[in-house]
Parts: sequence; C-alpha cells; structure tokens
Amino acid sequence: LAQLNYQTLIATKAARIRESCEGAAVLEFGVRRSHDRGGNAGTRAALIGGADFSSNVGISAVLGYPAKGTHAHSMVQVFVALGLGELEAFRAYAKLYPDNCLLLVDTLNTLGSGLPNAITVFEELRAKGHEPVGIRIDSGDLAYLSIQAAKMLDDAGFPDTSIVLSSNLDELVIWQILTQIRQEAASYGVHPESLANRLVYGVGTRLITSAGDSSLGGVYKLVTIAPGGASSDKTTWKPAIKVSNSPAKTPNPGDKRVWRVYRHGSGSGDGRATADVLGLAQEQPDASLDADGVLTLQHYADVHKRRKLTARDVSSLEPLHELAYQHGITHIDKHNLDAMRSRRDADLARLDSGVKRLVNPHIYHVSLTPKLWQLKQDLLESLHS
Repeated sequence: LAQLNYQTLIATKAARIRESCEGAAVLEFGVRRSHDRGGNAGTRAALIGGADFSSNVGISAVLGYPAKGTHAHSMVQVFVALGLGELEAFRAYAKLYPDNCLLLVDTLNTLGSGLPNAITVFEELRAKGHEPVGIRIDSGDLAYLSIQAAKMLDDAGFPDTSIVLSSNLDELVIWQILTQIRQEAASYGVHPESLANRLVYGVGTRLITSAGDSSLGGVYKLVTIAPGGASSDKTTWKPAIKVSNSPAKTPNPGDKRVWRVYRHGSGSGDGRATADVLGLAQEQPDASLDADGVLTLQHYADVHKRRKLTARDVSSLEPLHELAYQHGITHIDKHNLDAMRSRRDADLARLDSGVKRLVNPHIYHVSLTPKLWQLKQDLLESLHS
C-alpha cells in the first residue's frame, strides 16, 4: 500500500502539473525535499505521471533517462566571495558546458546583473560557434521576470533560448503565471504565446510532497474467500463484507472486475470516457445491459443515485484489469516507463476537459453494476436479519 498509494499520489500530481503547463517541458526538482528514500519512488512516479526529466541523477540513470538540471546559486556565490564576480562564474560554467549552457540568473539581481551577464556570455559562446540553452529564474515575480527576460533576450538576438522557471511551483501557480503572461506580455512588446512556448518548469517541493493532497486513501479489504484455495472454481468463492457507519467506507464484496465506458457523441465528445463500472468477475461487459439495452450505473453508496445509458450512448467498454503477478511470476515490464507514459497520454486525451479542471472539476463517475449492487445489499440485509 505504501508503494502504490504514494507513487499513485505523486503521478497524479505530476499529471495535473503537466496539464497546467500546456505542453511545456516539466523537470522534477524535488528529491532534496522528499521523505528520505521515498525520493526515488517519487521521482519514478513523477516521470510516469507527467515530468519529462528529473534532477535526481541516480534514479534517472536506473530508469534510463538523462538527468536534467542547472547549476546552483553557490557557484555564483563562490566567485563573488573570491572577488571574481557573477560574470566570471557564468564564463567558467560556459567553458565547461559550451553546448549545454543554461545559467541561473537570480543569485544577485535578475534583471540588473544576471540577465545582462548571461547575454554577454551567450554572445561570447555564439562567437565561438556554440548556441546557449537558456536561463533559469528561481525567485521573484516569475511571470513579470519571464516577460522582461524574454524581451531582453529577444533584443539581444536570442529569441529561441529557453526560460526555466522554478521556486515552489505547482499546477495552480503555473496556471496563474501563464494567465498573467497572457494579460501583460503584449504591453511590453512580447508575444504571449511565443513566451509561453519557450518556458520550462522546474517543479520541486510541491510535487514530491503532493502539496494540497498529502495522502491517498487506497486500502486493501477482504472481499472474498476461496475455501478451496485460489486455484479453485471461482463460482465456489464466498463474498465477504464489513459494515461501516460511514456508507462510503463499506467495501464492495466479491471477486470483481472494472470496465471503462466510452460514449458515442458528436464532435470532440465522440469516444470520450464517461464512467468506470465495477462489476462481478463472472459478468461480461455487455451483461450489464438489460432487456431494453440500457446500462444502469449505480452509485457505490447512495441508493438514490443512478445513471442510465442506452446502447446508443455507449461506443465501447474497455476491461481495465491486467495480470501483473501470479504464483510469484511477474507478467508486466516494471521498468517500461515509455509504455506507461504513452498509456497516460492516451487515457488523459479521452477524458473530458471538465474532469481535468484544476479547480472544482466535474465528478467522474465510478459506479457499480446492478448485479454487484444487489449482492452488496443482500449481504448487508443478511447481517441485519
């Protein structure tokens, strides 16, 4: 549970952040703020859920992704303390990484010294046949500073350099930054969309700790018993249930499967996921359609909440269960993150935008089949008789 809950939590947070970035690159910067060795698990989950790369060197190498990051403020501090200055710090870094030069410009004064010194170094690099990667801003009004940085870089002849933003970012902060850029950039002579397209987001603490939702309440509950052993005929398995004073915490009994329901529709709504349906393992996807061709979706806890879909509404039902482990044998490739990312992109693309809203999202229905609902009610009734 600790493995599944935490990594699902972080992957979900990363997916929300990726959604808010509107296609921009996301770098995971959070390992130093992680909970001890959980940092590696968090980095893995972030890479699955939405981050493109991570500054976590060790686990990035294990997973087959290059680590991505920038130099530290301390590099500039050392040069300043020795009397050499910020410009010489940037030159030293550019000498070591002429084709991967990305300079952190807010150690002293972002617009007063950091940007001018970075542009000087970029011009020197270009004169030697190299092109800079960009700059990073780690403090201050990130929207305003990115607009001013873009203007200075454009005027200096570097319109394609990246601007990496960091400092306690999450999906809502990024959304606010982009909103402010679209409201203000044009007044400074900067094209808002061109600036948005060159931004990169370094997201640390709020991602690795899932700020705003610090835990995921996934649980294991006993729901069925196999008197003859796990290999016995499943028709002989006995459903089990516990009763909670909170109806939402009363588990759904029996050996189950879950299907995703895709709907017919017009335009962009065609083929979108509309609900997940939990049913008994012996049921087939079309078994929940009644004689009139109606699929009833029953709320898992409230008897009065149900939804009906006709055959015309449903384009397909996708079984979501896949065999992962059996008899000690692994049936999945645990390290194939590329496949997981592709699955993430495909699944998210088939969700309505209302479900993916960052604030007050529409509720995505997770419902029971009539057979499973009836089994649950029969067991509860038997306990009260």
